[in-house]
Amino acid sequence: MKKLSLLLLLSVFVFCGCSDDDDDVKNEVVASFENKLTKAESEFTPTGDQPTGYDILETSIKDNQNLIECNHYYAAWGLAGGFTYTNKTDITTPGSANSSAITGKGKNGTTYLTAYTSSFNTAKITNLKGEYAFKGAWVTNTTYAYLAIKNGDDGQDPSMVKKFANGDWYKITAVGYRANDNEIGRVDFYLADFRNGKTEIVNTWQWFDWSSIKNADYIKFEMSSTDNSEYEGVSYMNTPSYFCLDGITLIED
Repeated sequence: MKKLSLLLLLSVFVFCGCSDDDDDVKNEVVASFENKLTKAESEFTPTGDQPTGYDILETSIKDNQNLIECNHYYAAWGLAGGFTYTNKTDITTPGSANSSAITGKGKNGTTYLTAYTSSFNTAKITNLKGEYAFKGAWVTNTTYAYLAIKNGDDGQDPSMVKKFANGDWYKITAVGYRANDNEIGRVDFYLADFRNGKTEIVNTWQWFDWSSIKNADYIKFEMSSTDNSEYEGVSYMNTPSYFCLDGITLIED
């Protein structure tokens, strides 16, 4: 009887242990913009009011499941800040008119996000699912930024950007904020790194971990580079301030 009781006790312990492990498994959800575009080689174009002259208007875009919201600034000449979604595949044409990722495709499908961020119109992603936290996303260079860094070719004036050399770098910084606009942290990812003998320019989709700012209500993106200029006391970056994201992932909080 004592042996049987001990066996039953051990069985209950093992069962409870397995149940606890199962409870620790957290659900993940991945934002997707797949099938939002009806034409190949296209990108999101706002409808309704259209800007004229130098006007810049703002709207927003959401993924298929309404997990996140991304800001979008647009002008008569195109994307003026924030995010757009695109299925472009052009990995050879330099210049800002080309919103393609250097990979020529998304990480999880044909459609992905391209962003342009600046101090005026900062790219921003808002978490719409309060029960979930940010986990991270896949990131890569745009064709525009990649060719500027690799060849010193921005598709316009070759004197405006430089081909990266020893010591140069180019990075994206994700800055997490609470709903009250208090910053909770920031995390960097190098899209090009020529420090310490390296000659790396990202041309594949790579994981950008946001776990250190997972509790942010929204994330803003800053970019910085060793290629900068100054005009009338104001410093500005020459490297194109563009990047691509796909597979933005939220995890159960």
